[in-house]
Amino acid sequence: MRPIPSHPPRGVVLIVVLVMLVVIGLASVGTMRQSLSSDTVTQNLRSEALAQEAAQIALRHCEAGIVRTTVPLDIKAYQVPAHWDNRNNWDAAAGTSAPVTLTREDVASAEASFTPTRLPQCMAEYSSVGNGQSVVIVTARGFSPDHEANNTGETIRGSVVWLQSTLRIQR
Repeated sequence: MRPIPSHPPRGVVLIVVLVMLVVIGLASVGTMRQSLSSDTVTQNLRSEALAQEAAQIALRHCEAGIVRTTVPLDIKAYQVPAHWDNRNNWDAAAGTSAPVTLTREDVASAEASFTPTRLPQCMAEYSSVGNGQSVVIVTARGFSPDHEANNTGETIRGSVVWLQSTLRIQR
């Protein structure tokens, strides 16, 4: 009678190692995909933050033009629907309804690490709040450096942020 070997067949070790390699490979692929997804989210947040900053600069620029009259600013007359609410009025060729487009000098800063490809814009218009009082509504929009729009003005890439403020002017 032959004795029974006390160790398992050697082929099993190879199969176990191959299974472990497949599991490690799949885990690595999952980690890489998660990392790429995190990078995309971070880039989108950065893009939105830069558009927010550009819109803030435009909003403050127009507000300064109204309050301090340091910048010549055409305040549009009250109308329904509002000037800012019509996408066509934000086109540079909109004539008297066109917004103020800031210059590169207006948005330049020693701390700025980017220059926007599309400069921020702002628009001011009178509005009625009742009791015979009128206010000025300032609307601004800022664009991220990677902003792209189609021929109808809809954003297809990047970010655009819209901000509004309401000023009561004592005259």
